[in-house]
Formats: sequence, structure tokens, C-alpha cells
Amino acid sequence: MSISIEKMKSIGDLNVNLPKKSLEKFAYNVRSYFATVENDIHRIRPDEAIDIISALTAFKKYFESETEWERLTLCALNTLQKGVQRSMIDKIASFSGMTHLAYATNDLTNIAPALKPFHEGINKILLDNLDDLLKGTKKNDFYTEGNYEVIKGLSGPLSYLLHTCNDDDRMRDMVDRIIDILVRRAKDIMIAGYRVPGWHYYPSTMEKLFMTESAANGVINYGLSHGMAAPLVTLSTAYNKGFHNEGLVEAIDGLVSEFMKAHYYVNGIAYWPGRITFEQYIGIDKKYEVSGQMSWCYSSIGILRSLYLSGVLTSNSITEQFAQKELEKIAAMDLSDYALPQMIVCHGFVGTAAVLNAMYLDTGNVQFLQNTVKMIETCATMDTEQFFEHEKRVARGKNTPLRVDMHGHLEGYNGIIQTVLSILRGVQNGNDKRLLIA
Repeated sequence: MSISIEKMKSIGDLNVNLPKKSLEKFAYNVRSYFATVENDIHRIRPDEAIDIISALTAFKKYFESETEWERLTLCALNTLQKGVQRSMIDKIASFSGMTHLAYATNDLTNIAPALKPFHEGINKILLDNLDDLLKGTKKNDFYTEGNYEVIKGLSGPLSYLLHTCNDDDRMRDMVDRIIDILVRRAKDIMIAGYRVPGWHYYPSTMEKLFMTESAANGVINYGLSHGMAAPLVTLSTAYNKGFHNEGLVEAIDGLVSEFMKAHYYVNGIAYWPGRITFEQYIGIDKKYEVSGQMSWCYSSIGILRSLYLSGVLTSNSITEQFAQKELEKIAAMDLSDYALPQMIVCHGFVGTAAVLNAMYLDTGNVQFLQNTVKMIETCATMDTEQFFEHEKRVARGKNTPLRVDMHGHLEGYNGIIQTVLSILRGVQNGNDKRLLIA
């Protein structure tokens, strides 16, 4: 077996403690997952290989054999290289795309410096793809699409470049260009005689999957995964790193103002509407003020973390304190009120645990640990068979297709074990940055 149970059971740098039996169960589950990786390694898809590389990086120190770790890593890298050559990986996306791959290989290079030339090649391809994409910015319809979000849009590569550009002139130039696009996007626009935020856009394919309305006049999306919480974090990060482009401060302030205007309370807890149509925004149609899931992708957890980070990064104490206070109220809620039936990162326990843990690391407030520990213990002790059976029950109960997998970070078992380890050790990695949690 690849993973040493004894090394896993005796993790010596724990930031969060689990009961001894739970930690032991987690160790066996991790070993079982990497046994599956060994069996699958020659037939995985390129997008799966990215997250497998990420997991291999995270768990390297717990492998029995350095040689076995290198073999699995090189196999995954070979699949990735073929995928890139055959254009099987999205050109810029931070999930199953080149930004995702850049984040994963950046972390890998930190522990395997000999792979730096491969990582530099990935950076070059990403920048070339961005150059090609940004040729369309002179067309007005470029600004009526969901191309600002973090999953497949420009907030993903902007986040990556801000964390890695340092003194690289081409990277810094690309940062400037993307900032200017997002600043332009932030400007209000007129639709049917009404002024609405520039983040309003005609529904993308992704939006239509989640909407019952036709939304012919477009959608404003407040979420972190597909909405304007992502540019709030990335633009605030840019400001903090010394990029002071014209209109940047106004764009950040406008985003904060929009979030502060749109929130409402249910039983004393702050919520946002997620996505609303133009008609709902201007008040022709009714907005429904209901509670929602406490997930990374939508609702209060992801949005409040975005507001908190923006407040810290731009020294806006009012925004920072508001977000922290509201998150403390959520941390004190009963876990059953989180309305999270799944374990996964995207809209499940472990993604929410990552946000609460990030708040603990930033503030030292142990209140954020209480539900974090409960959630990760549930996730850590669930093996792969139990995971899939649980997710099948959830899908049957909702009468929806099964959308989870073994090797994906966002909706897979891979993401669960990586996030649990990150929380246990208190060491945030590229995945936390990619998800705009850190």
C-alpha cells in the first residue's frame, strides 16, 4: 500500500484535534483512496489528473515509499501533458482548466523543484490563452456574459496571477489587463430605463441550469462560485498587493455596497438571494427572502468570507467587522440548521468547514472551531463506499442526478480528504486560494 497508516496516525503537527479512533479511521480511508488511485492511474482523465496531483502533493509525507510517490506523480503528469497537447483542458478555468493546473503544479513545484520547467510551461500556456481571450474585450457583448466568475471566468486566473506573479513582467501586465476589465464590468449600465450593476449579464449556460425563469433581461448573481463575490475578493487582493488601477477602489466599494444593500435576515442570520432576475432587482417581481444552505458556493458562508477578506485586504474595518460578527452567529448555529445534506467541498460540510477554519486561523476565535470539528469528523470517518452510498441517497431524495465522483476536488472524495488534512494541520494550500477561501 502507498500510504503509511502509522505516519498518518501520528501526524505531529495538528492544528485541530480529532478523537484517536476518528483519526485512525481517516488514515485508513486515505490509504484506501490512494489504493484506488494506484488502480486507476493509467485510465484517469486529464481533469481528474489535476486533482490527483494535488492530493499527491498534500499527502507526500505520508507515503511509505518515495519511489511509489514519484511513479504515481509522473503517471499523472504524463496524462496531464497529453491532455494539454490535445486541448482537453479548458483554456483558462480554475476548475478543470489551465488555472486549476497552474495552481496544482505550483504547489507541486514547491516540494519537487525539478518540475519547475513543466510549471513554467503551464504558466506560458495560460498567459497565451488569456491573451487570445482578451482580444474580444473591444466587443460590447464581452461584457454581457458570465466571464467574471471564479469557476470558468477571469476571477480564477486573476487570483492565481496575484498569488504568483512577483516580478514577472508578463504576469503583472496580465493582472493589470484583467483588473481593468473587471473595473469596467463594475460600472452601472442602463437596461429598459433602469440603472443596474455591471455584473448583470444574460444567463450563461450554467445559470440556465439553475433557473426556472427565462431571465430575458439578465441575472445578477451574488454567489461566490458563479457570482460577483469572486471579483470582490480578487480585486481586493489586487489592491492589497499594490495594484491601484483607475477605478479599482470605486469598483470594490460598489461591490461591497451592493452586498450590504442586498442582504436580509431570517431568524437573526444574514442571507443573500443568490441569483435574481432583472425584474426582481428593480422590484417588478418579488424577491423571496428565505434561508438557504450554508455552503461555500452560495449563501452566507461564502459571501461573508468574501466580505471579510475584502475588509481585511482594503483596511475597511466596517466591512471586516460586519462579516466577522455575522459569521460568528453562523458558527453558533446548530449544525442541523446549515441545511447541508452532502459532504463535498462545493455545497457540503467540508467546504463550509474550510471557511470556518479559515476564520479561526485569521481571528483565533475558537468559536469557529466547534462546528468545524463536527463537520470534518463526519467527513473524515466516511470511507469511499459510504460516501457514494450517502450521496446516492441524497440524489434519490432530491430526484436529481448523482453529481459526485472519486477524484474531483469540488464534488469528489479527493476534495474531502485534502480539505480534512488541510484543516487538521492548519496549512492552507493552493486549493484554498483557488476557492478564494484564503
